[in-house]
Amino acid sequence: MFLRAIFLACAFATSANAASFTPYENGRFGYVIDLPSDFKTVLIPDNGDGVGLESVDGSVKLSVWGNNITEDSFRAESDLRRKLQAEKGWKFTYEKRGPAWASFSGIKDDRILYMREIALCDDAMGNFSIEYPASEQKRYGPLIERLVQTLKAPAHCK
Repeated sequence: MFLRAIFLACAFATSANAASFTPYENGRFGYVIDLPSDFKTVLIPDNGDGVGLESVDGSVKLSVWGNNITEDSFRAESDLRRKLQAEKGWKFTYEKRGPAWASFSGIKDDRILYMREIALCDDAMGNFSIEYPASEQKRYGPLIERLVQTLKAPAHCK
């Protein structure tokens, strides 16, 4: 029984790590990110800033977008975006920042929101947010890691 449990745990971990991804490059802001191939596109904004996706069952929402920084700095813009989510009822339990990136995670009811922001050139930023059931945190952890690792500014911004 113990060996079977180990086998099933390894099989699940392998399938989570072997998930299929599709590279996405935003034509307007130039950021890149790997998107899960098994998510369906539900929104492509007319302004070309990004894409909205969701899981097949609709329980997970993933948004990827770029925007111009309208505040005085990347940090101020990031603070504003976090504040806007808090005003919608999200209780943030995790925050980590660098000079050109920020990550936040919060809880509302039985849902988790994870947000990642990176500075781009020309006073812009690239972002993703993913909202999913709290009961699925272990399942979506590897996906979030992949999104964080692959959200990158264009090479000419460095």
